[in-house]
Amino acid sequence: MHYGWKILMASIGFYALVTGVLCNTAGIFLTPVMDEMGWTRTEASMYLTIFPLVAAVIQPIAGKVLQKYNPKLILATCVVVFCVAFIATSQAHSVLAWNAFGVIYGITAGFFMYIPTPWLVNNWFSKKAGLALGITGAALSIFAAIASPVGNALIVSYGWRTTRIILGIVTLVIALPLTLLVKKSPSEIGLKPYGYEETGKNQKNAIAPEDTGVSFGKVIKSPAFYLLILLAGLFCLNASFFQQIPSYAATGSLGAAAGAMAVSIVMVGGIVGKFVLGIVNDAFGSKVMGFFSTICGAAGIALAFFAGGSGNAVLFYIGMGIFGGGYSGLTLVCPMVTKDSFGPKDYSQIYSYVTAGIFIFSALAPLLYAQIYDVTKSFNLGFIIVIAGYIVAAILIPTILAMGRRMQKQNASQHAA
Repeated sequence: MHYGWKILMASIGFYALVTGVLCNTAGIFLTPVMDEMGWTRTEASMYLTIFPLVAAVIQPIAGKVLQKYNPKLILATCVVVFCVAFIATSQAHSVLAWNAFGVIYGITAGFFMYIPTPWLVNNWFSKKAGLALGITGAALSIFAAIASPVGNALIVSYGWRTTRIILGIVTLVIALPLTLLVKKSPSEIGLKPYGYEETGKNQKNAIAPEDTGVSFGKVIKSPAFYLLILLAGLFCLNASFFQQIPSYAATGSLGAAAGAMAVSIVMVGGIVGKFVLGIVNDAFGSKVMGFFSTICGAAGIALAFFAGGSGNAVLFYIGMGIFGGGYSGLTLVCPMVTKDSFGPKDYSQIYSYVTAGIFIFSALAPLLYAQIYDVTKSFNLGFIIVIAGYIVAAILIPTILAMGRRMQKQNASQHAA
């Protein structure tokens, strides 16, 4: 087995398992914590606003640190610190303690959540990088889908404090050994990326595959870099609307039960979508994959909007399933467009700024949609924003790729000269 597949296993450990089991189950703890502590929902969930803002600040630092130092030690440390902090909150009795956890959450997630998986996968896979990312993203969704009902059952039986201890320990015991499989690049252990084909040109080129591409210093001077951050922000903004679907259904003719079912359907659509997008990327490239994702997102949410207004539950569910393809684009489209635009060289630094935009948008999106509803007393404008967001994203993707590849050609010409 090529070591690249062990890197995939490591990514499932420090990213999919930790995020899916511990991060994505935050919602099941809010009500029991509020009931015991007597806190408002704002007090109980403030740490979920603190964490992405802290992570956004950390991203540029994380990109440099991961590239310069040993990522295995860094990621293993982050997994341990985050899991221990998660367990420690089982003994918390004050809002300050939870908010302190939000800071630790943001610092550690800034390292393990968005940057390392696409960076390592793109270093280790010359072929099937899209499939590898799709598997990791799908694993996250599966872990989250399993952990939520299991966590709920544990809370009912043992209470939320014991449940946090159980989930934290189990995750740490499984994730840490997998994380220790991390190797920065194939050249570190004398290998080539999976699927890398030697040609006469490659043999004459002394540069390792992971060192080709455009430097960070040149990338940040390009408009493509800022358009890429905007693209990531749009995907995040669009995906965040998923959180409004249960409320939309509950306040309309569909009813709360339809909203709950839609959440499950989007999750399933997201799992399937990640596999499909990965396969499409490997077969046709990131441009086609990105276009396919944006079409699914726009068409799916438009169909759900139309069906919701008419009370047609079947069409609403179909729309939500299709929307899963756009929802999963955040996991695959942005990292693959980044890599194809600028190459693997300085990828972690470049993508760290992209993910900073993702964290900022993830913190602001719920507030935006809530404000829209408070002002208009309707979700209609939110649906329109999401549809428009996917259309703009479909235009941005080929534009960014064309500009980035032009930079790569110029850089290669200068290197050859």
